[in-house]
Formats: sequence, C-alpha cells, structure tokens
Amino acid sequence: MAMTEIVGHGEVIWGLHSGLVSGQWPHAYLFSGPPGVGKATVAHHYAQSLLCEHTLRGEEGLSGCQRCPSCHKVDTRCHADLIWVEMVEKKTRISVDQIRDLTRFLSLTPMESKWKVAIVDDAAEMNAAAANALLKTLEEPPAESILILITSRPGMLLATIRSRCVKYHFRSLSRDEFGRILQSRTELPEGRLDPLWEYAEGNVGYGLQFITSNQLEVCDQLVQDLEALMRQFSLAKLCQTADFWSKEDHFLLVRWIIGQWIAKRVRRSVLSGEGAEVVRRWLVLESLAKDFFARAEAYNINKRLLLEGIFIKLSQTAGANP
Repeated sequence: MAMTEIVGHGEVIWGLHSGLVSGQWPHAYLFSGPPGVGKATVAHHYAQSLLCEHTLRGEEGLSGCQRCPSCHKVDTRCHADLIWVEMVEKKTRISVDQIRDLTRFLSLTPMESKWKVAIVDDAAEMNAAAANALLKTLEEPPAESILILITSRPGMLLATIRSRCVKYHFRSLSRDEFGRILQSRTELPEGRLDPLWEYAEGNVGYGLQFITSNQLEVCDQLVQDLEALMRQFSLAKLCQTADFWSKEDHFLLVRWIIGQWIAKRVRRSVLSGEGAEVVRRWLVLESLAKDFFARAEAYNINKRLLLEGIFIKLSQTAGANP
C-alpha cells in the first residue's frame, strides 16, 4: 500500500510527502489522535519510504517501492535500521531498558540505509525513567536518526518531550472512510455499516474485531437489554441480565458498550436541553461506571454483583426505578 492510498489523513500525508520531496525532515515526530485511526499504519509506511532503496519522489505518489528487499524487511519488522518499541506482553509500562536499547540503536551507524528509524507505540505508556531517558535522546539527537512517537494521549507525555517533536494530529475517520477500510478488509454484512460505525466509534481496530469475532449481534442484544431495563424496572430481570452478561466471554465487550451507551445519554441530555441537573446525574454515573470497571480490572471483584450495581444506578438515573 502506498502512502497516498491510506484512507483519510490527507493533511498528515501531504506534510510527510512534502518533507520527503524536499529532503528535509526533523529528528522527531509526534503522531497523536484517537485510537485505531491509522497512526501506526502511517508510521509504518513513512518508515518504509525513508528506508526504501528506490523511494519514489514524484509529486503524485510517495512511498516505498514495495518490491525491494528493504520494503519487505520493513513489512516484517526485520530491517536492520528500524526498531519498534512497544509495551511487552504482561507488562504495564514501557521500561527504561527498552528506551536505552532504542538510544543505543539510534547511536549506531546505519547498516542498510541512510537513516536509523525508531518508532515508539504507545509513547504515553513509558514509565518516568523511560520518559526521562527518551528526553535526553531528544535533547541531543544522534545524526542520521529519526524518531516517531505514537500516542492517543499526548497530554500524558512530558511537555519537554512534546516540545521537541514536530506534531501531526490524526482526526477520527469519517463514516465513509471507516466503511471503505472495513469493506476492503472484511465481508461487511449488508446494512451493518451504521451500527458498526456507532459501536466502534470510528475505531477500525474495534470494527474489525466486531466483524471477525461475530460480535455485532452480541452488541445489539446488550443494547436491547439495557433499553428494556431503562423502560421498566424489574429486580428479577435486572439480576438475570447481570448474570448473563457477567460471563468472562462477554465482560470486556459489556464494559465498552455500557460506557458508550452512557456517553450517548450524556450527549442526548445536553442536546435535548433536559437541564443541568439531569446532565450532571448522567456525568456522575459515567464516572462511577468507569471507576467500577477499573476496580474490576484491578481486583478480583464479583462481576455479576458489579453489573447489578451499575444496572441499578442506570435505572435510577433514567427514572425507571422510583
């Protein structure tokens, strides 16, 4: 895939294209924006453009040639002049040792290309020592090195790190852009684009997961159960619903859909002019639900009782439980 074929992000692509055509680019970039919109994909293709043996520098297209050994090595992440730094499985943060390895890598002379390229995804996951180690590298960047930081939470990075990067912000994909990507990669069910767009909130990664794991119907059923509880309160029905959705194979999806459902109710309250007190109650519930689910993730909490508590609060806030 050429960079110009990436769906959306025209301004970002144009900026990177211009730098490559002129042969002038900074030592460090910060790619920020919502999760799942293509930040890592663009970083991959930009690295391929930098390391390609036959990079095209015309006005119309700009990417690796997709044929040379360098392009194939970037695709498989085995290029000698490219390093990806990500959070290690079963770890909670990117460690200082990973960043020190990155620093040593960038300090070496390129072996196959003119440049050394390092990509950190997600940069906001660095612990304090790792962030400080990276800052030292940014303050005195090695020659012939390019660093790309990727994150959906740029505010979590040190201000001194952000200030030393050229920033590119990736906006959320439009419904049509989202649909084009999903249709090119999956057999998108007829008539399912709109609900899929809402469930995934424009996140291509989530959209792919919903389709490939057949979760669309599960999402539909959960929303229907929530709406039924909000229309008419029944303690027996509430307990039955909580018991069903507390199962391990449903729980992560339930967390996502409930959070999304409450956020929509907040927006609906604001747009319909229901009053500050109603909006405040939904906002309090949104914060409470996030806290409940965070506790469930951190501790061994009974998931059925947790959902019962959230469903009761939902019903009270919606007025179904006097």
